[in-house]
Amino acid sequence: MINALFANKQNITGNISFSSLTVEQADSNQTAVFYRKTAPTAFEFHKSLNLMIERFQIREKIELNPNNFPKIVIKLDTSASPGLQVSIELLDGLLELLKNRGYEKEKVELVCFQLEEVRRAKGYRLISEMDFYKGHFVSSPKNLNFFEPDWFHDSPMPPKVHDRAKFYLQFPNDRKKRIEEERKSYLPSILLEDQVYWINLATVMDDSNLGILGASHNMSIGLASNTRRFAGDPTLGAAAVTEILAIPEIWKKRLFSVLDLSRFQFAGGGDFNAEFLGSHNAILLSRNPFAVDSVAWEFLAQSRKRRKFTSRTKENTLIFKYAESLGLGVVMNPQVFRVP
Repeated sequence: MINALFANKQNITGNISFSSLTVEQADSNQTAVFYRKTAPTAFEFHKSLNLMIERFQIREKIELNPNNFPKIVIKLDTSASPGLQVSIELLDGLLELLKNRGYEKEKVELVCFQLEEVRRAKGYRLISEMDFYKGHFVSSPKNLNFFEPDWFHDSPMPPKVHDRAKFYLQFPNDRKKRIEEERKSYLPSILLEDQVYWINLATVMDDSNLGILGASHNMSIGLASNTRRFAGDPTLGAAAVTEILAIPEIWKKRLFSVLDLSRFQFAGGGDFNAEFLGSHNAILLSRNPFAVDSVAWEFLAQSRKRRKFTSRTKENTLIFKYAESLGLGVVMNPQVFRVP
């Protein structure tokens, strides 16, 4: 708690370079990230998102409305719940924005993987027993048909012991089937539906394996089953992140990613650890999830430096290298626009 309060008082944007250009003047080939300071209330988050979306639409030449994007899925980052999850006030601010843009509640669905865990977090207790939050359906792996049998990421990485035990229980007499299933990480079937687009609400956590757990992790490994196997392998883990996001049915349906900096973890990543929490009342927004992670890296790096932790080199981080090699944008040094 003391660490988190101390981080609140720090100026941790000193090393972040903001573009002096307007969004109209910026190079269209450069990946854009929008930054705005905001108070951590639903009203202020809503105000900030409105201002950022106005500039985002100009930059990306799109308009967020039901005619252009009929149904929206919001992927909530709850991988470290309870403790570190997307602020419920940020979610409320986004839902209000979508409502004001003409979206009916049935056209905005939430996806949450750690539903029972996040229900213990502040605000998320309002998710009903029927899995609705303020009229919006909350989909999770416990729902029937959440995963599509033919829709998965295939990797040679073997599962962890706990996951392997589940395959033994499922297929006790079919070794071939067990080996086949061990390689698969299933993806939510809702992403296959026509006219469905996604918004990514993520938190930020340091990780010795991938370097950072943020927006790109939330919409890849954080979106699939049987992914603990990637936790110990930085090469195949980074490959899984980029390959899942590069799937055309996922990448082409992205609207934008928002990183919630109101609470982040700068060390001891992988699991929640309250000792290493930092806080900065701001959000980052970009169409490219790797780009917001690249900017968020600087917040983690500055906090690690202040606490004299070992520095991590962004230029050597495989998720950014792989993303650029797969043509997923210029993400190592995106252009950052401060939204007043």
